[in-house]
This record gives sequence, structure tokens and C-alpha cells, in this order.
Amino acid sequence: MEDLVAKISQARRALDSLFFKLTDEITASLTAIVTRENFLLVGPPGTAKTMLIACISKLLKAKWFYRLLTKFTEVEEIIGPIDIVELLKGSVKRIYTNSIVDADLALLDEIFNASSAILNTMLTILNERVIYDGGSIIPVRTWAVFGASNRVPEEEELQALYDRFPLRVFTKYAQPDETEQLMRAGLLLRKKLDRLVPVMTMDEVRKLNDCTLEFAYEHLDTIVKHTSPIVASYLDHVMISNRTRVKIPLYVIAYLTVLGIPPSEIDAAALRAATLKVLKYLVGNRENLAEYEAFLASHMPGGLSILYDIVNEIKALISSNALSLAREKIKEAYELLEKSQRDPVITRFFHVELEEIGQALRSIKSQVLF
Repeated sequence: MEDLVAKISQARRALDSLFFKLTDEITASLTAIVTRENFLLVGPPGTAKTMLIACISKLLKAKWFYRLLTKFTEVEEIIGPIDIVELLKGSVKRIYTNSIVDADLALLDEIFNASSAILNTMLTILNERVIYDGGSIIPVRTWAVFGASNRVPEEEELQALYDRFPLRVFTKYAQPDETEQLMRAGLLLRKKLDRLVPVMTMDEVRKLNDCTLEFAYEHLDTIVKHTSPIVASYLDHVMISNRTRVKIPLYVIAYLTVLGIPPSEIDAAALRAATLKVLKYLVGNRENLAEYEAFLASHMPGGLSILYDIVNEIKALISSNALSLAREKIKEAYELLEKSQRDPVITRFFHVELEEIGQALRSIKSQVLF
């Protein structure tokens, strides 16, 4: 299994090097693939959603299917056209080649704009990986289905479909001051795209899925013991359906796998840290993200939660013009930051938060004129 873990981690690192600030999108996408789960990208057009899935397909040597859906998209465009030759013989059959039925990965863009006929068809694909075509039950080869949308659906009839995408990431445009970095990364991506070579095959992905499931079931009691209290506490802030809650332990092991952490290194601290991170991918809407960030800030290990409190306290002192006290608190914060930077769990799982705190302290320090 360790060889497979190394390969999926290599795919993640390759993607991280290609895309500008899409770490959550990349990690969550690969977590979905390892668990054979459906995944939704929500965000405005032009945020590299389609390009990301195209690159993942290349790196995993996967056959992928793409359609931009509208109210006028026909079912045949998704599951394949009627075979005219067979129809003339009196038999109704479809040609499934090059349809979603024949793909390893599928991306359905603007999925919530589709007609009711397509949405009904998609429910059976998402739930059971089959389609009911006339009197036949047709297995769908698709390993993972990705949806993309610029909105969270509010219509009642779309809620069942939305809930079938339990893993979600909300994308956004880069900030104005990030434009130079974005341009460099985007142009390099165009240059490197055609030269991408697979680092893993879909057969290996299937084997990795088997291995992670086996590990999760063998260590079920330990995994649940360390993940369930965090999830239960989180539910006071953001609701998660029973269907999704049951699968969180699997997402946690898959997340650790994508990070390149082999089974031999998965301990209680890793399980708790991964649970905190995975919860971000289970939010229902952008408003939930603020709830998640507040929850994360108060539950991070070591001194990180304390650091967030100190940073807020320093800002309040500066606003009150209590600069001497602010300077003392800044020194305290830097000492705690240095200690946190020596903690292997924090540096492995919360390096982004460490960097954010460091940037905040540098900005604050310049204000009080040390």
C-alpha cells in the first residue's frame, strides 16, 4: 500500500505545483477519488475547475467525460445515443461508447441547470453507478463524478441531488494583489499541460481504494474514537446528514493517504488533525465556511488556538492605543509561534495556518514600530 500512497501523494504535489492556490480543491478532489465519492466544485466561471479535472485525469491515466449542462441538453448527450442500426432491426439499444457510462471520471459543468430528465438519470448514477435504460439495468463504469456550479441550489427539487455531492469546495477568484503570481502560474500551466505524464493508473486507484477501506474497517474502533467527538462538536455549528457522517472516517483515512501518510504513521494526532481538515469539505454553503473557520481556530492542536486569540487581543490593544501592552503580547506570540513551528503535527497539517499567523504578526509588528 505504501507504494500506492506515494503515487497519489505525487499526483497531489504535481497538481499543487501547477495551480495557483487551489490546494483545497486538489486535496478534496483526490480524497473523493480515493473513496470513490462524488465531489462538487462551487464557484464563479474562470477559476480552473475544468482544467483541474482534466489534469487529474491525465495524471491518473483516466478516461474522462465532460459536458456543460443546460435545460436543452438531451439525455442522449450524457448516456449515449440510440443505435440506429439496431433500431432498424427492431431492437432499442444505445451506444455507450464515449458517454458517461464508459468513463473513469466525469465532470458535469453547471449540473444544477440540467433538465429534470437528466437530473433523474444522474441520481441513479450518483447513488448506484447504474442507469435504468428501458427494461435494462446498465452498470456505469464511472469511478467518480465531479459536478461544477456557480451556485448552491435553493430549489427543493434539487436538494436530493446536492446531498449526493457530500464533498464540496467553494472556489473564488484570486485577490487583486495576487494577479502577478496568478499570471505566472497560469501561463506555466498552459506550457506544461501537454507534457503531463501519468503517475498512477485507475487500476492502482482501485487497489488504493480497497486498501484504505480495509485499513479503515480493521481499525474502525480507534478511528471512530478519535474522529467522532470532533464531528459531534462541529454539529453544534454546521449540520451534516447521517449519510455523510457515517462516511467521515473513510474520508479521513483517504485525506491522510492523499497527503502521503502511510498506514504505519497514522496515529491519534493524525486522525484528529485530518478530521478537522476534512470538515471543511463538508460545509453546505459559503456562510458555513465562517462557522468552520471559527471552529477550526478553537480546536487546533498545540498553541495554534491560543495564537489566534493572542493575535485578536493584540489588534484590540492597538485599537485602544495600548501599544506597550501590544508589544509585550507580540513577543509572547512570537515565542509561541516558534514553539508551534517545532511541533511535527502542526507543521504537517496546519502549515497554512502557521503562515497566516506569521503574516498577521509581521503586519501588526510594523504598526507598533518595534
